Amino acid sequence: MKKAIFFDLDGTLWDATEQIATSWNQTMEKLNKKYRFTKDIILTHMGLTPEETGPIAFFDETFKDSMDLFYKCVHDEIIYLRKHPGIPYYFEEKVLEILSKKYDLYIVSNADKGYIQNYLYGLNMDKYFKDFVQYGDTSLPKWKNILYMKDKHQIDKVIYVGDTIKDKNECDLAHVLFVHAKFGFGKIDNEQYYINSLLDLERVADKLFNL
Repeated sequence: MKKAIFFDLDGTLWDATEQIATSWNQTMEKLNKKYRFTKDIILTHMGLTPEETGPIAFFDETFKDSMDLFYKCVHDEIIYLRKHPGIPYYFEEKVLEILSKKYDLYIVSNADKGYIQNYLYGLNMDKYFKDFVQYGDTSLPKWKNILYMKDKHQIDKVIYVGDTIKDKNECDLAHVLFVHAKFGFGKIDNEQYYINSLLDLERVADKLFNL
């Protein structure tokens, strides 16, 4: 039986909110726009699709104009993160090294094209992951990308590690087990499976794969 762990990125494998806020503010200044962003504001966007984020971030604009601004920010953000990557979580690389010897690891995110690559290559984490897919590659919701990756690699059993209620709901749609990363950005009431840090993940994964 082929077993795999799928990871969300923001709030699960790294925190890039401060870097994203800096990049977006630079873009707003360049475009002479009034909007300004803080880390806390960027947190409210995490896990959302572009179509959900644009109207929230640029609330005074038409949908079309909000999406135009969003994609200009994302374009600049991807470039900025190449030199200023986000911050990985406590003992992350050691945990990934251990897990990758037992299970296949993948990333499935709602990010735009190029974002996951900044994590993988900016932090030299690519050696631990078999593959990745992001919204910018397929324009599919996360649950369909989970199923796409599962089918592509002929995986029998998946657990998905994410930090928000949206992640959990997408896992329910895809019928895969969800593990809440409680150290991330989201709060979930009455979660069934959770980790307080990535150091807990091997134990929880071993348990779930043997259910």
